[in-house]
Amino acid sequence: MIIYIYDIKTLQIVARPIVNSYGEFRAEPIKFYPEWDVNNHISTEVEYQNPILDNEIIREKTREELILLDNRIELLQDGEYVENNKIIVVKVPDYLFKKLWNKESNLWEEGATQEDINIEVNRLIDEYTLLGDQKERWIKYGFDVLEIEEKMASNILKRNYLLSIKF
Repeated sequence: MIIYIYDIKTLQIVARPIVNSYGEFRAEPIKFYPEWDVNNHISTEVEYQNPILDNEIIREKTREELILLDNRIELLQDGEYVENNKIIVVKVPDYLFKKLWNKESNLWEEGATQEDINIEVNRLIDEYTLLGDQKERWIKYGFDVLEIEEKMASNILKRNYLLSIKF
């Protein structure tokens, strides 16, 4: 097996001795790495891509640590940005049809094109007419139509929002 020896200050791998077991290495580290110094080195059975010391234990950095400590902003997801060394998460507004994250302004925006809007408005009109037909049938047979009316009202709001978008 391979043992990974890290320099404590830089967290760079300085050696990769091959041993039969980790216990064998721990018993006599100088036998496998003559420069071994407990004050300058730390060993592990795992090779870390982004190591960090946490209470004298080496581990992989979390996504948050990579972003905040290493400035790996490319790991931020849509709706996230860094402010005052904290990751801020902005909830996506429900009303947006095609959600688009603006990384410069740190705001969610409408990302739909005029064609997207036209297609969706036509789909909503078709849906509305089907809901109207369903409502009439349910009234005819004495069923409660409150749920259908709520869907119709929601449909109207969605269409009004889409039609209010200016390009």
